[in-house]
Amino acid sequence: MIRPSPGYSEFLDRLEQQKRITPDDASRIRTAERHSGQPVDIVIRELGLLAEGAVAQELADFVGVEPVLRLSPADGNELLERLGFEFALGRAIVPRWNEERVPILTVANPFDTEAIEAVRYFFELPFMLEIAPRSAIDDYIRNLQEANGRSDALVAVEMAADVDLERLKDIARDAPVVKFVSRLIQRAVDENATDIHLEPDVASMHVRFRRDGMLCAVESASLSLHAGVISRLKILARLNIAERRLPQDGRIRVAVRGQEVDFRLSVVPSIHGETVVLRVLNRETVALKLGSLGYDAISVHKILEIINRPTGMFLVTGPTGSGKTTTLYSILAELNHPHVKIFTVEDPVEYRMAGVTQLQIDPTIGLTFAAALRSVLRQDPDIILVGEIRDRETAEIATQAALTGHLVLSTLHTNSAISSISRLRDMGIEPFLIDATVRGVIGQRLVRRLCDECVKEVNQTNCAFCSGNGFKGRQAVFEILHMSDSIRRAMMEGASLNTLEAIAVREGMRPMRDHALKLVKDGVTTMSEALRVAELEGSE
Repeated sequence: MIRPSPGYSEFLDRLEQQKRITPDDASRIRTAERHSGQPVDIVIRELGLLAEGAVAQELADFVGVEPVLRLSPADGNELLERLGFEFALGRAIVPRWNEERVPILTVANPFDTEAIEAVRYFFELPFMLEIAPRSAIDDYIRNLQEANGRSDALVAVEMAADVDLERLKDIARDAPVVKFVSRLIQRAVDENATDIHLEPDVASMHVRFRRDGMLCAVESASLSLHAGVISRLKILARLNIAERRLPQDGRIRVAVRGQEVDFRLSVVPSIHGETVVLRVLNRETVALKLGSLGYDAISVHKILEIINRPTGMFLVTGPTGSGKTTTLYSILAELNHPHVKIFTVEDPVEYRMAGVTQLQIDPTIGLTFAAALRSVLRQDPDIILVGEIRDRETAEIATQAALTGHLVLSTLHTNSAISSISRLRDMGIEPFLIDATVRGVIGQRLVRRLCDECVKEVNQTNCAFCSGNGFKGRQAVFEILHMSDSIRRAMMEGASLNTLEAIAVREGMRPMRDHALKLVKDGVTTMSEALRVAELEGSE
């Protein structure tokens, strides 16, 4: 057990004074430390009070040194090899020479004076102290450890052309594979990644995370890990680990820091081996409120006016990954009352909501959106959320449900709110049915927000909160179409989408491009980000 030095209490007092934590938080940290004996950086992170990078930043400021968010990969480290990988990993400590041959001691916990003094005594060198996140130290050590020698079991995978099924299961249970998968999943959740990409090539397996809508490289691992990692994920998802020629999809649920997190797994064969994407469905951290998504009070009022009717259809449109489901569930949270019966039909169910009956489709057994929707209509619902209208059959049933006394919420893949009308027409829905059912449409994208911590700083590269990229989190950029009488008449007369949009703007709809420009003007995001997300051609 690592006991903290006296500076530990002073550090917590400093966090309180700077309002980084509350007095109750400090008490929780001290209690957790006493019972677990875990280092302060782990305790604060696991309690969910500060992100790992932010903890490292605060520790570095307290000690009076510069934080290092990532250790540069190295071909070798004689000091670390002499110290021993096991000790270094256990205490999150790395001795090394910098480019000027000055001895540096990188640690995650500066209060572990026992380990720090032991290393200084062992080498008899005047180490300069440096603070880094524990995961950065862990990655650095493991990469060097892997370069120094791989397990025989993993080498066997790399050399074998046709791996025996039972052997593959054994490798999937091998400690390095289990630890790699566990560490990767935990890191993705800690960093609020939405997707994990595992991509093999000729010599290695690349790992990328999608954060705030952008893909970024995380690390590269030896190709020897690939077969074991893929098999491990397939076992967790209850897929066929012997099938490596066809795509497979599945779901995984694992505990991360005491919280159940769901993942959607997609495995697709490529010329270098199977490539994997894990979609993180960690919905415990999402606040299901329209205001928290970036909707202002006027827009929320407009949405509530549209949906507070017992019948009709309300749609949210946008490309994949634009937050449509989150917006729909935030609307559903406004409608969720004891006196209404709510059903959802989804693929997959991404949120859990008390008081709502949720159904997940399974096309492999014939439970499609259309089939599930027919069954749900016999359950006497008041409100139905359809995850996505993908085909004519689903569109027809949803329209009939909206006509026969139900409020239907759903999503469409279109570029704007107004283009949802042509999309429904293309699906075979007659204009008079659109006129009779559609109450309103939200067109939505997600734009990255400037980091609040470093937006005023000249040098953003060392910001622990956004990893130096200048952005932290996303919010909706949107337009709200209210199907007024004039828009309905113009639609029935066969007006073009441009004409319909002009009428909507004249009646008060703020186009998505105008909202994006307002966010730029308000300092929420940048012009380049607005250009990337919204279509600003023709804007002044």
